[in-house]
Amino acid sequence: MRFQIRKNQRLAPFIVALLFFSVTLVVYYLTYPGYNTPYDYFVWLADAFIHGRLSLKEAPPRLTELIPFNGNIYVVYPPMPAILLIPFVAIWGVEFKQTLASIVLGSINVSLVYLVMRRLTSSESIRIWMTVLVAFSTIHWYIATIGSSWYLAHICSFFFLNLAIYETLGKKRPFLIGLLVGASYWSRLSTILGLPFFIIMLSDKWLSNSEEHFLKRIRLKPLIQLGSGTAVFVFLNLTYNYLRFGTPLDVAYTMLLTPSAQPWFDRGMFSLYYIPYHLYVILAKPPVFIDKPPYVVPSMQGLSVLVTTPAFIYSIFAGIRNRLAFACWSAIIPIALLIFTKAGTGWTQFGYRYAMDFYPFLILLTLRGIGSTLRWHHKLLICLGILTNTWGVLWINKFRWFDWWG
Repeated sequence: MRFQIRKNQRLAPFIVALLFFSVTLVVYYLTYPGYNTPYDYFVWLADAFIHGRLSLKEAPPRLTELIPFNGNIYVVYPPMPAILLIPFVAIWGVEFKQTLASIVLGSINVSLVYLVMRRLTSSESIRIWMTVLVAFSTIHWYIATIGSSWYLAHICSFFFLNLAIYETLGKKRPFLIGLLVGASYWSRLSTILGLPFFIIMLSDKWLSNSEEHFLKRIRLKPLIQLGSGTAVFVFLNLTYNYLRFGTPLDVAYTMLLTPSAQPWFDRGMFSLYYIPYHLYVILAKPPVFIDKPPYVVPSMQGLSVLVTTPAFIYSIFAGIRNRLAFACWSAIIPIALLIFTKAGTGWTQFGYRYAMDFYPFLILLTLRGIGSTLRWHHKLLICLGILTNTWGVLWINKFRWFDWWG
């Protein structure tokens, strides 16, 4: 009898996680545009990998962000999402619907967030509300249901980062954590700058509690294991670049800087000049108000994260003098600084998609800021975010009111 109770207790979290997966899958499927993304670069890249090539043998004209080099055609984006698609493309070929893969992986992300929450708070109510926040009160919903290659990369990096966080809060195996961070990096290169979070959160593994000098307290083995796991994917990326372009450096994006693209990259791919506008979009960009129905429309240039997810305001109450908050900020700040220097804020979008690179850490900060008691105003802001994201998803995916898009 006791064994059965313990068994049920062990299974209960995964049953709830499965329930979240199922509900999210249904909602995401019902609210996706109803057709596959035309920008399914990763399906074609997966097909190339299956046939032993790094380049595309052929590609439909709709795929415009391709790099012709030495008689070959290459996909510009890091290839991890394509690697995940290999089993499905092997079965269904290039007709496989990339958007459906994004919906399924996005639903897995939501269930994974619930499991992460279980390792951070004993309040089931807070666990559930935080999971609902991620599923329906952030742009994760919109991004997962679109499934374009730019967006699928965000969904993949979110998946791997949350797996790494889950492991960090549990068994703390440094090499595995490093591998997961590396896999996130090979989805979205900027996420490797989240590595300080894991170094800090693993400090009990590599820093002893003795009274000796700081340097003598350091145990190198866990740090080497963490770095080695990440280095696997760094090495793979260097090799991937070298085999394609003859250099280990990430030159793919710079090779897209054709004369026609110059108006958007007039100061290069990266510049400090771009920071103010990124800050404006992520912190203050409002919807567009017009003088005729429907009066308020999304801005295709982006929306403030405080508009799409008002509950993120609680992240500023997380402080910094505790290990979790300090670790989160140590990841968010370098990732944000990098993406803020990038030309463009994500182009046509709902919300500010680049922030997805540090959402896993921002979610933890929000949890910390909410504290141990869920109050009415916490629920109110989460619900406001649900309304905002429902508006955005239905506006773009179902009503397709592109003529009204500001």
